[in-house]
Amino acid sequence: MQTYSKIIVTGADGWLGTGLLNELLKMVDNPDSIFYNCEILALLQSEKNSKIFNHPSISIHVGDLRDEITITNLLKESEDSIVFNLAGVIHPNFFGVKIFNEVNHIAISRFANEAVKRGVRKFIAMSSNSPCGYSKDTSVVFNEDSPYSPYMGYGHSKMLMEKSLLKISSSSKTNFTIIRSPWFYGPFQPERQTEFFSMIKNGNFPLIGGGNGMRSMAYIDNIIQGLVLSAEYFSKNGEIFWISDKKPYAMKDIVLTVKKLLKNEFGFKVSPRQIYLPSTVSDVARFSDYISQSLGLYIQKVHVLSEMNQTISCSSEKAEMLLDYIPKIDLEEGMRRSISWCIKNKRKI
Repeated sequence: MQTYSKIIVTGADGWLGTGLLNELLKMVDNPDSIFYNCEILALLQSEKNSKIFNHPSISIHVGDLRDEITITNLLKESEDSIVFNLAGVIHPNFFGVKIFNEVNHIAISRFANEAVKRGVRKFIAMSSNSPCGYSKDTSVVFNEDSPYSPYMGYGHSKMLMEKSLLKISSSSKTNFTIIRSPWFYGPFQPERQTEFFSMIKNGNFPLIGGGNGMRSMAYIDNIIQGLVLSAEYFSKNGEIFWISDKKPYAMKDIVLTVKKLLKNEFGFKVSPRQIYLPSTVSDVARFSDYISQSLGLYIQKVHVLSEMNQTISCSSEKAEMLLDYIPKIDLEEGMRRSISWCIKNKRKI
């Protein structure tokens, strides 16, 4: 059984990082786990988040991967360790388009090169659906052989990251795996996901083009399962895996599922209204997003709206075959757990 000297998690105070750390804490106490007795080094973006990781198995580092000192400190005595690189920028501030490339591509590539020099055994990098873009054809399903067609600045930066890591892996003893995930959901969600629930509850969430666009999604525990299984994969260096729920969902079915759960299981007063907008609304938003990002500006709601009439579907068949990945949580159960988490954590829906 492959074992590691320590575990290094970047982006540990993010949505996915928090969930992964909680899972790893169970595994470091399990004698049958590849992570048994491992120390966990968690890179946080902010000192204010350190209190939620108060555990003897976790060593906290606060820093930025753009800073070489952060990378140096994080990789001290890291021979035979494993890196889960979850750090990345998805939605920057209004003037922050250039940060996509600075963090998602340049900083992570530098981090990966240094990890190789320090003798890191395994480097798992979190990517996205964005390097493959989208399709207007609802029957299109991305797999690992789909060509790059990056969507906007974020997708371009993730594509460059992937290409850089694959190049590094081609001449490296460190084993690299890239995980691509579509839109994910679940506990520890940021406010924007809670706002998604609120808009649906209040009848303010628009379905574009009838809501027929297909979207793959990934419940957070499904992604974590994929990450952990990747830690045991050494058959090939530079492998890419899509990790998602078992099947894609139509946008109208995602909205309907949330409405049903909010009303029938959690007792919310849900508006019967459903806003339908023509597909051209997203087309206009996409053009606006392109112009804005060309000027170095980022408007999150415009960017999100620009994707709402598109199909972004993927297949996790390769992960199922090579990693024994089995997506255990479907949309209804995942959204049920998400809403329950919001209520327990006093998030206003």
